[in-house]
Amino acid sequence: MQTLSAPQTHAIAAAGLQRSACTDTKAHQLARLIRQHYDAELSKVGLRITQYRLLMEVLAHGPVRPCDLAETMSLSPSTLTRTLKPLISTGWVDLGPGTDGRTRSVRITAAGRGKCAEGMPHWSVAQANVHQLIGSRNVSALHALIGECLMRISAVE
Repeated sequence: MQTLSAPQTHAIAAAGLQRSACTDTKAHQLARLIRQHYDAELSKVGLRITQYRLLMEVLAHGPVRPCDLAETMSLSPSTLTRTLKPLISTGWVDLGPGTDGRTRSVRITAAGRGKCAEGMPHWSVAQANVHQLIGSRNVSALHALIGECLMRISAVE
């Protein structure tokens, strides 16, 4: 068994403190835990939260150009493409011609509308569970804080 020197021990302790105080790490940990609750519930109908969110966005705003959809959902074009592929292959969305010959358009299909309706009660259960775990007052405070942070960071970019 290797014994650590005092500087090595201090470096490891400092790294642990930095990691525990890292805003990105904390935000990622919370997002991952919340996503797991939604994914667990939506998996009962063969969806992940990312897929359900995309379906609902296309349902609400489609037909929509992929670049506009990516921007609206704060996704990179490559992430949008990766998330769209299984939805296209299952027939829940269609990627067809856009308003002119140079663009494409994402449209929800009848099967996709059905999948949205099927997923809605499961999303609602996940939403209620997460709110119960966090607490109503904390959810309201979290939403307000996230909104303010998004506004402040977006203003700088």
